[in-house]
Amino acid sequence: MPRTKSTGPKRNLWKDPSPYGTYTGEVGSAETWSKAYEQAYYSREKSQDILCHYSETPYMILGIITTASQEEIKLAFRKLALVHHPDKGGDRDMFEKIMAAYSILAHL
Repeated sequence: MPRTKSTGPKRNLWKDPSPYGTYTGEVGSAETWSKAYEQAYYSREKSQDILCHYSETPYMILGIITTASQEEIKLAFRKLALVHHPDKGGDRDMFEKIMAAYSILAHL
């Protein structure tokens, strides 16, 4: 069924409120935002906690040699993340392991 044009008046984008509503929450302080970021970001301590359960080194997890450059580390991470990402049908535990390995190696 084809879409038909509306015969009603057009909404003035500058004056009329959005039909989707607006954000009415509080903006939050810098501390609130940094806490939320720290919880979402794989910190070094969180990464080490995840990797302590595995016998593999971060280099073995990403499949690279120990003398790999930062570009090679990033490339290996991206390739594995595409395969193992949970949204793409991959394993969540494997993806967490890859994220932890990358966060440790990317900040050396």
